[in-house]
Amino acid sequence: MKNFLIIILFIFINNIYAQYENKFSHLKCERKYVNSFNNEDDFVGLNYDVVYHRFSWEVNPEIFYIKGEVTTYFYTTENNVQEITFNLSSALNIDSVIYHQNQLSSNLENDILKITLTNNISQENTLDSISVYYQGEPDGGGGFGAFIQSQTPSGTPIIWTLSEPYGAEEWFPCKNSLNDKIDSIDIFFKTPVNYKVASNGVLKYENIENNIKTTFWKHRHPITTYLIAFAVTDYEVYSDFVHFENSDTVEVLNYVFPENLSNAQESTPDVISIMQIFDSLLIPYPFTDEKYGHAQFGWGGGMEHQTMSFMGGFSYQLIAHELAHQWFGNYITCGI
Repeated sequence: MKNFLIIILFIFINNIYAQYENKFSHLKCERKYVNSFNNEDDFVGLNYDVVYHRFSWEVNPEIFYIKGEVTTYFYTTENNVQEITFNLSSALNIDSVIYHQNQLSSNLENDILKITLTNNISQENTLDSISVYYQGEPDGGGGFGAFIQSQTPSGTPIIWTLSEPYGAEEWFPCKNSLNDKIDSIDIFFKTPVNYKVASNGVLKYENIENNIKTTFWKHRHPITTYLIAFAVTDYEVYSDFVHFENSDTVEVLNYVFPENLSNAQESTPDVISIMQIFDSLLIPYPFTDEKYGHAQFGWGGGMEHQTMSFMGGFSYQLIAHELAHQWFGNYITCGI
């Protein structure tokens, strides 16, 4: 009990520090979150439970644009399902919706995508899937949105996402709920060859063909919608390794701006002792079979995206704060 109280106090102190360090950004963020919450449609997706997403996205940091395909596997939660709805910004354009190899009609209005099925799904607990092809310029690119284009300190273009808690609909069709975790995801990116993509889970491969790089990230743990994220720019990548007494080892992948490489390499090894402390006082790190990571982005603080925290810097306090969220906020959330 004493150890548990110590760790909670430590997290609380770090939370105060992180908020102080990034007060202005947090104020903008909180205003955005309140507005999103007030506009949230609680009835979207009540007739299904998401179990898997396959994302295929084309992004170029030099262009504020996204083109993608999102395939969603789900179990129905009621009989006679006639319609599937997703949260999706009306600023985006639907190319097509494919269901059982057939194109369906859809309507995107007031940030809700409504898809009418040609045949009802008659039984509850039926596994099914649907694919949405879309593209466009997401909301909020010039201000504080969930899909952001900016520049690194050296002037290199970067695109990054930050969806907490209801921003995901700005850039992909989703069930924008805090209480329905997706069991697993696969993410495929197509980018220009000079860029690298940081994201959730395990990096399976980077392939180059016809001057296009395809990057595949695979994540096999339950994840809530707002923790799905990516950042893409001309990162330098290196690893730290955390060794535990039970002989487990976790790789910490660091995606950092080239101009910050030396400073980052001096600071990120702090994660080793911090993770060992948390691991000993709590349960083992929840994503040991995959990784942990840091990705620099254009915000003043940090965001605990699952297995890959986005970092505005690498202070000891911020490293500890975002890592703690992998237990409290990611592994333990209000989602099921």
